Amino acid sequence: MRTCVCLFILLLPLTATTLAQGPNKPRTDADYLPRTLRVLSTLYPPYMAKVINERTEAERREMGVVVHTDLLPSRVKVVYGGTLRPLDARKKDVMTSWANRPEAAAELNIIPYQTEMLFTENGENYWLVVPQDLLLKFQELQKGETVELYLVKMGNVRLERTDEKMEPVLLVEKYVKP
Repeated sequence: MRTCVCLFILLLPLTATTLAQGPNKPRTDADYLPRTLRVLSTLYPPYMAKVINERTEAERREMGVVVHTDLLPSRVKVVYGGTLRPLDARKKDVMTSWANRPEAAAELNIIPYQTEMLFTENGENYWLVVPQDLLLKFQELQKGETVELYLVKMGNVRLERTDEKMEPVLLVEKYVKP
């Protein structure tokens, strides 16, 4: 018992120092690299890409979920589709897995992300996760209008076992009209 109390007392200042430092520095516009949704859909951080590429084709087809810590902040130009749907449960699982890391809370709050919105890029449709506070702002847009999204990627998920490709889990943080 005495050992536990001593350990707690020794760790308390360390914990207080860590908590006092506060959350990570917010991302600036310069942190978001210009990309396309097509590229971002299959893009992984280098450490993950290496592991994935070392697997056989059969092993890659068996992968159901990929979660990574590097959020790959990106800017993409897309066409607003205006259609909404509830967040897919498997995408929510990816987000929850990402958020269960101790350092995640300081980086991004996933609670406001409950809805997916349809966007199109070069004729291909993408369902992106949008926070509640942006839903009203998006309603100000006309369907078919071009917007630039600032988003992050948490990973990929195979929505159905029979799906040939994995869907990216992309969360919109903000948008601007170009």
